[in-house]
Amino acid sequence: MIIGEIKPLDVAKRVLNPETISSVRMEPFHLCGWKILDRWALNSPEKLRALESEGEVVLLGRLLEQQNLEHGILLEAMEMMNTGLSEYEILTMNKVETELM
Repeated sequence: MIIGEIKPLDVAKRVLNPETISSVRMEPFHLCGWKILDRWALNSPEKLRALESEGEVVLLGRLLEQQNLEHGILLEAMEMMNTGLSEYEILTMNKVETELM
């Protein structure tokens, strides 16, 4: 359980190496990618550690792929967000897998 205000990457910092977090703070990653990484760290910390153990490049490649997918869908669905739908609801409606597989 997380209590209080958290900043982007606060959850991921508890799971991943500091070097990986530093890499994720650089371009081409942005807030969308940071949210994804936090979600993965919260929901699947063991899988995220396993992905990191395959190599930072592997993890960053997978994250970039997911960031591009989710960000693209959300940009296209801006009007839906104005109707009160959450990011998660929009991604689910578009059949985007949000969990780390």
